[in-house]
Amino acid sequence: MAVDPYTDGSAGWKAPVLDWGLNFRDYGSYGLRQYGGWIREEFLPQLVGREASRVYREMLDNSSTVGSMMFAIQQSMRKVEWRVAPASDRGAGKAEAQFVQSLMDDMSHTWEDFVAEALSMLGYGFSLHELVYKRRLGPQPNKPNEIDETPSSKFSDGRIGWRRLPIRGQDTVIKWFFDPNGQVQGVTQQPWVGSLIDIPIEKMLLFRPTQHKNNPEGRSVLRNAYRSYYFVKRLEELEAILFERMAGFPVVYVPNQLLEKALAPMPDPVAQQALNAYKKLVTNVRIDEQMGAILPSDPYRDSNGAPTSVKMYDFKLLTPEHGKSGVDVDKTIGRHKVDILMTVLCDFVMMGHEVRGTNNLAVTRVDMFYGAIEGWLNAIAGVLNRYALPRLWTMNALNPDLMPQFQPDLAQRIDLDGLGAFIGNLAAAGMPLFPDEELQTFLRDAAGLPEITSPEAMAVARQQGGTETLKKMVLAAMAKEIKKRRGDAK
Repeated sequence: MAVDPYTDGSAGWKAPVLDWGLNFRDYGSYGLRQYGGWIREEFLPQLVGREASRVYREMLDNSSTVGSMMFAIQQSMRKVEWRVAPASDRGAGKAEAQFVQSLMDDMSHTWEDFVAEALSMLGYGFSLHELVYKRRLGPQPNKPNEIDETPSSKFSDGRIGWRRLPIRGQDTVIKWFFDPNGQVQGVTQQPWVGSLIDIPIEKMLLFRPTQHKNNPEGRSVLRNAYRSYYFVKRLEELEAILFERMAGFPVVYVPNQLLEKALAPMPDPVAQQALNAYKKLVTNVRIDEQMGAILPSDPYRDSNGAPTSVKMYDFKLLTPEHGKSGVDVDKTIGRHKVDILMTVLCDFVMMGHEVRGTNNLAVTRVDMFYGAIEGWLNAIAGVLNRYALPRLWTMNALNPDLMPQFQPDLAQRIDLDGLGAFIGNLAAAGMPLFPDEELQTFLRDAAGLPEITSPEAMAVARQQGGTETLKKMVLAAMAKEIKKRRGDAK
């Protein structure tokens, strides 16, 4: 049967028939650009593989804008309290939660150091950590010369715990192992000393800000800032060169006869040497401790042989008309720096350095910034809960139904002015708010007020005026705290 090109866009080719077995296996592909484990997803050559780690390292270490941005992110995430939530709120799994909590305090490095290393995924696109276990047999004698010594532990329960979770440097990772379905199976590391090391993924924890196409190298949060960083770097270099060259274009005027002799088919060696000396002068002139120039003072002579006021040799700095450039370099650099900060919603750090911006706008930007941080923290917790804890649970033969979860506890940002106005409007509308111990606890915690832990104090407060008096007391305390914070801010 003839194919109608207007009604059959597939030119007669038929889609495969969906059978029962096709539902339970991968049929398509992630589409990740990799061959033999070498990933080439990035279209810029300078941001591929280990070269990308070098570029991102340069951005992190050399750029004050990127440094301030990453400092704000890392310090905000490092102060987050990590809680271990039991498997059930009804009391089941509390012992297992205490066991996981003890793991955080029983490693050769602190939990905060591990979180800081895991946060390197933001700059490099991924962070790879090896799982090193130990049997918890209590304190052991220190034997520094033994490689396989029994590690010490604060606990003697005989369980298997974490000895450490060391990072494996991003600039030492050269390739990956994939199965036919595109799942990561391992990594090849090339240390600075020694031979290649192949590590299976079961011994690793892989943290990534994003997992597009299941790319194990992820995507750096600095990727969108690279173009602006490129311009800022070169504009600042040009600005320094402009200052070093005295904000002008150096020019040396020499007699035409010198040029003719030096560039003739049979050049004069003396003229060539002199011309090269003037070329070197105009090329190397700059502001430093040895700046200066020596030029002949011979003037041109008129037809009568008398000297004129025009010098045969002269040095000048040519500048644009009116002495100003058509491009404001400082303004251009400032714009690109703001673009760098905007890539991670961190442009609020520029407030105070600029004349524009309001307090409400700053609060909104900071809230968006903390929202992004919360997402990254949840990504770290997701890897720990999905891979690190189940592997440890299997090694210890524990009940998987009682396995707890890591939960990052990011402090809430509450606008006390808005909260106080909201409670006042509810009270004015006649909504019964007090006495309510749960609500009072929340309000006191939000305002940083001390808690009323004594039931007698609560009873006295109710007897002194009932609900209305208690409500006024809480609102007054909140108002006092708001005024105090405003005074501290001034």
